[in-house]
Amino acid sequence: MVVRVIDIETTGIDPAADAIIEIASVDLVKGGGVANARSTYVAPGRQIPPVASAVHHLTDEDVRDAPPMAEVLPRFAGADVYVAHNCEFEQSFLTRHAAWPLTPWVCTYKCALRVWPDLVGHKNQELRYQLGLASPYGIPRDRISPHRAASDVVITAAILEELIKQARWSQLLQWSYEPPLHTRLHFGKHRGERYDAVPVDYLAWILRSDLDAGVKHSAQHWLREITTREEG
Repeated sequence: MVVRVIDIETTGIDPAADAIIEIASVDLVKGGGVANARSTYVAPGRQIPPVASAVHHLTDEDVRDAPPMAEVLPRFAGADVYVAHNCEFEQSFLTRHAAWPLTPWVCTYKCALRVWPDLVGHKNQELRYQLGLASPYGIPRDRISPHRAASDVVITAAILEELIKQARWSQLLQWSYEPPLHTRLHFGKHRGERYDAVPVDYLAWILRSDLDAGVKHSAQHWLREITTREEG
């Protein structure tokens, strides 16, 4: 089974209006490690906004002679499973192309929320340092550039290897297709507190609100846990 970790950089966050400008991947090696590293710039067919450049530091000059997406896609196809951190972002851009394979995905972000619920943060780079992965696979820190695709796939692959030590593959797949399950609130007057430690009427308010699906899913989960605990 080919498990391919993939990452993209884009002109923005709207797949209907924005485009990929960089894509990279590595394949997980059975028993540990990565292989088949590949990366390329992609011609986006539009200008890169300064606000996007401020994140990944790529400019129009970098992609001036880059190949088009139709030429790039086949280089990254062929895996049995794709992996990304917050994979819904990669999916939203890549699956717009008819040539992209419809294979399972694993989201290391959603899985990390389940396996390490009490960590301070679950972003790619936050997990990197909290899990002791400052130099993953022995790569010196000065050769890793956050928010660049070729570096981010290595970090994500290292996180995936840690997840595999803690959970079954079937669990990782299941969690990846469910809404994210948060343990701590990241907004409002109870920011930083555990869901199961805040008043139940606050959780009930979340369920009536227009907050995102992950927050409401988390509130519903922990409200159920509280009810079960009190009834027990």
